Amino acid sequence: MISDEVLGMFELSNDLLFGRIPEDKYRYYVEEPLRLGREAAEKVKGAGGIFALYEEAGIEIIYQEASGENYGVSFRAQSEYGKDGSAKVLMYKQSIAELAKHSCDYVIGEEEALAVHLAHEYFHYLEYHSSERKDDRTQPYYSHGFVSDYLEPVQLVKLFGRRRQAGILRCSEIAAHAFAKEMMGLEILPNYYDYTWLMAGGKLHREDFLEKARQFEEMVRMR
Repeated sequence: MISDEVLGMFELSNDLLFGRIPEDKYRYYVEEPLRLGREAAEKVKGAGGIFALYEEAGIEIIYQEASGENYGVSFRAQSEYGKDGSAKVLMYKQSIAELAKHSCDYVIGEEEALAVHLAHEYFHYLEYHSSERKDDRTQPYYSHGFVSDYLEPVQLVKLFGRRRQAGILRCSEIAAHAFAKEMMGLEILPNYYDYTWLMAGGKLHREDFLEKARQFEEMVRMR
């Protein structure tokens, strides 16, 4: 089984600033988001399930049959937040069905795939709303705002003699995957299914995926 840390590295490597991360910090930028995601799930997973959490938060779920696409990229879910505090999640049934169909090795059905994506988007909802009330611990859930803001920033090149810093945005995705895995009791970090879908469509060779996993295993061991 591919570890959460290795699958976290797959996600981390997609960050635009990945090349700015010192090699001895790879583990930090993977393990901390995983911890935060699991911690968040532990706080809410006894609240009746993901649909109950959506109802309690007043998040509207909108189902669309066709896959969502933008600039040739396919989406399974998208979140929208209003200035009035409203929130809605668009779920694309076709994309969810395709993911479930190609969930090799760790098979999940369409309903479970749907719940996994709802859990993922719910974590981002928590990030978004907690960023506006960081010091309000009276709410049923308290987080640190956006994960990328909570973690240490990376150093960028100097500009006009001033050193700049930036957060690693993909850390939020790693945490959301960990949240969904814990909420749903999955055997594997759910971004694994993105890669089985790519392999099924001939966009990624299994041998290349496994070789990259071996490389990331070595990288994540570094301290």
